[in-house]
Amino acid sequence: MRWFALLPIVLFVVGLTYCVGRWRDITSSERFYNRAAESYRQKAAVLRSEGKIALAEEYLAFAISAQSTSDKDGRATAADLRRELAGMRMSADDLAGAEKLYREALTLLETEPRGADEAIINLRTQLAGLCYRQARLDEAADLYRSVLALEVASLGEGHPDPLGTMSILGGLELKRGKPSEAEALFRRQLAGVQKLHGAEKRETTTVLDNLAETLDMQGQAVEATRLREEAKRIRHKLCDEC
Repeated sequence: MRWFALLPIVLFVVGLTYCVGRWRDITSSERFYNRAAESYRQKAAVLRSEGKIALAEEYLAFAISAQSTSDKDGRATAADLRRELAGMRMSADDLAGAEKLYREALTLLETEPRGADEAIINLRTQLAGLCYRQARLDEAADLYRSVLALEVASLGEGHPDPLGTMSILGGLELKRGKPSEAEALFRRQLAGVQKLHGAEKRETTTVLDNLAETLDMQGQAVEATRLREEAKRIRHKLCDEC
């Protein structure tokens, strides 16, 4: 009877020993493949410096295949490898191939626990620009809005990065024929730029001109003219100070 009473404990110990062994095997295997991925990446860098772009792309693809994605750090590295290869595909004008890699990288970074906001912002921005190049303006606008929201949350409304994104998105909304949305963005940008640089600086004049354009499109010619005159006055003042 005593032997039977100890049986569950014996089975537990045996099972635990097996699991620990398996974990060590898996961890060791992942380390091996991650080292291989880094070696492939370094080889790709050398080939790229020698102008052997096609071979460099092959080695980066090898690195992507080898890199583990079982934890946050591994996913970050795997995403960065895809971003690097996507940049090369963009240079070769392979937009479809680049987009596939960027989206894979973004999925990896947005898997919980999420990767760094900065890396996610970078990938969404790359995808937005790629969509813009293909005249997929609605998709580009959605991506830029997601970039802006993340930048504001992580950096604050008045940081130069979200202010720059407001300008890009405002111009995109004009191209989409949505001047009221563009106006709202340029007004946000104007408030931030004036606070960051000052009311009578060159950065402010550019936003005033953009805002005037949105008002012209909405039939507000008087206010548009006033903003352009204000921008002109600031430029003259800056020239006089020079």
